[in-house]
Amino acid sequence: MKIKNIIFMSLWIFLGLTSCDKYLDVKPDQKMLVPKTLADCDALLDNRTTMNSNFSPVPDIASDHYYLTDVSFNAIANSEDRNIYKWDAKTDLATNHWQAPYKVVLIANQVLALLDDIIRDKNVMDYDRIKGEALFYRAYAWMQLAHVFTLGYASETAKKNMGLVLRFSPDIDYVSPRSSLEETYVNIKKDLEAATTLLPEKITVRTRPTKVAALAALSRLGLMMGDYVLSEKTAKEALNLYNVLIDYNTLSKTASAPFPRFNNEVIFHAVTLTNACINPTIAKIDSNLIKSYVKNDLRGNLYFKNNNNGTYAFKGRYDGAVNASTFSGIATDELYFTLAESLVRNSKLKDAIDCLNTLLKTRYVKNTYVDLILNTKEEALREILLERNKSLIMRNLRWMDMKRLNQDKSQQKIFERVIGSDTYFLKADDLRYAFLIPKKVIEFNSLIQQNPR
Repeated sequence: MKIKNIIFMSLWIFLGLTSCDKYLDVKPDQKMLVPKTLADCDALLDNRTTMNSNFSPVPDIASDHYYLTDVSFNAIANSEDRNIYKWDAKTDLATNHWQAPYKVVLIANQVLALLDDIIRDKNVMDYDRIKGEALFYRAYAWMQLAHVFTLGYASETAKKNMGLVLRFSPDIDYVSPRSSLEETYVNIKKDLEAATTLLPEKITVRTRPTKVAALAALSRLGLMMGDYVLSEKTAKEALNLYNVLIDYNTLSKTASAPFPRFNNEVIFHAVTLTNACINPTIAKIDSNLIKSYVKNDLRGNLYFKNNNNGTYAFKGRYDGAVNASTFSGIATDELYFTLAESLVRNSKLKDAIDCLNTLLKTRYVKNTYVDLILNTKEEALREILLERNKSLIMRNLRWMDMKRLNQDKSQQKIFERVIGSDTYFLKADDLRYAFLIPKKVIEFNSLIQQNPR
């Protein structure tokens, strides 16, 4: 394998932040080690800052869970951030929204290439685990990129709509065009399915993927695709392996960060880059969302801080932090909502309601929750989606939900932002559900076609 494909300078070349000529002018440091062992592969994947902490916050910035006051909006110095917030069609995202997840893809590809030169039989368990982790990381990064840069998935349009740039090699000597949306989802699914056969079942380090994480990611992918057979099957399999829910009665309602990092519901830990718009010091939670929590619902006090001026800030991050980034990993409560929704869409009404009640019982003051009785499929779906929206706040999932639910005519909704005297609307099937690929990326690789406007 070429040394230049191993040295991390290739990251910047691949992502277009420097030129090939400049790269060739750099003399390789002979002290830099060329990875070649399973331990080296582990070290590459164990870089939490790169592999778990740099996903794009755009899906939360663009979501309807919060709003900015006119004063706060105008005080945000970065015009790009303001444009994301108001869904501006011409928003030019900073390159890190594209670059950071593709670093994960590059490292995953590097590990997979290294494994081709390592004899599996010498340490089958670690070899398979590492391969499964690399496949998971690549697929998960693609999923995060798809949230931001592609339109919602619909089987009738997936072949013609543009997907991602799919990279399968760490080699920097070639450029890649975009795939179709269908090809993107097929390859994500393929990686995750392979990962489920290779990864260990037991969760030991929550920053590293397991079989449960791969199954949970597949169940999320099923929702994104509208493949509710897939989402039901994989959510069930994941919950059969790990179904721990936190009893919210055990948490402190007055704590500034009620949920500890790596808490028992976290299946896979990941967080986003920071962004001013979602800083809890200025982001105000939507008032209608606040009003939706009834008296004994513990989520109201655990998720939100009363600003004592009629507004509320979010404090319920699932990674024990209160700052300008959000949790973008996987937790068991998401799995319960995925299973409940999939069951009801697959016309298994009783099982769906039982699943929802099992989850919600842990969110209410002890002995006060009354099981929901829902008589129709439509009623149950409406309730499940309502409770999902009330629970999965600042999880980097709401934009995905807004996008996918607008593929369903019965769920379509027009969203709006009010800034001063201006009102901005986001309609169903709006092309702005896919943000523009950063201009610098397009300039670097002319084969990459820009999202339409």
